[in-house]
Amino acid sequence: MTEAALAQSVGSGRLAGISVTVWRAAGIVFASFVTLYVLIPIGVTIAMSFNDGSFIRFPITSWSLRWYEGFFASTRWTQALANSLVIALGTTVISTVSGILAAWTFDRYNLPLKNVIYVLIMLPLFTPGVVLGLGIAIAFGGIEIGGWSFFGSRGSVVIAHSLWAMPLVFMLMEATFRTVDRRIIEASYDLGGRPVRTFFEIVLPMVSTGVISSALFAFVISLNEFVMALFLTSRGTQTLPVLMWLSLRSAGTPELAVTAVVLATAVFACMSLVMVWYVRQLRKLGR
Repeated sequence: MTEAALAQSVGSGRLAGISVTVWRAAGIVFASFVTLYVLIPIGVTIAMSFNDGSFIRFPITSWSLRWYEGFFASTRWTQALANSLVIALGTTVISTVSGILAAWTFDRYNLPLKNVIYVLIMLPLFTPGVVLGLGIAIAFGGIEIGGWSFFGSRGSVVIAHSLWAMPLVFMLMEATFRTVDRRIIEASYDLGGRPVRTFFEIVLPMVSTGVISSALFAFVISLNEFVMALFLTSRGTQTLPVLMWLSLRSAGTPELAVTAVVLATAVFACMSLVMVWYVRQLRKLGR
């Protein structure tokens, strides 16, 4: 190699090294910006929840837990929290069971009009919440069973939230089922395992991470949903997001920040459960 070629090679190597360093620095700066962009509003909300003042305003002159005490002592707020949890749990059960069964059916069987059915399943996920909420209110609002009215009940919100959550579970579980080794399923059939038993004892344990993740995502979606709940709840079934919006219109007290912290804590708890479960599964696999 001539001296000129050697110098050119060294120069190219230096430029490549500089380019890698620049891109790495840019990535760190961008990641830091995104992290701060997410954490600053959360940090401000948490700080405001400890404000001793009567309104949401800065600077905070004194600190107190009185708004937390007021939140958990208030029947109105605790009832809204209970409504949110019950509705989220109901949505989780319905959307997880239906989404898993639909995904397994799509994965195992060649259905007629499969693409059309797929679009119909996914359609509610891309439909505005105001359209779904208003449609359910109009279509089922007049249903009464033994004096029990469907409109304004928790059940109406559960059904509405499931329209959003089930397609998400279906999409996640369909991708998860594709990772299952078909040979294991066929071996179970060859050894006399019936389809139902194979599904519950072989397939579900293999995709347990996807099941847990899908269920928790459905729970979080329902817990934070506002638009459909606004259309379908009554005074006794209001969820936390709905009550937050109604309270914000009348008085912006730090109690709203406390409510936001409660919702955020539930979301972070779900995320932590997913991560813990995922790490445990990786350790079982020896990765």
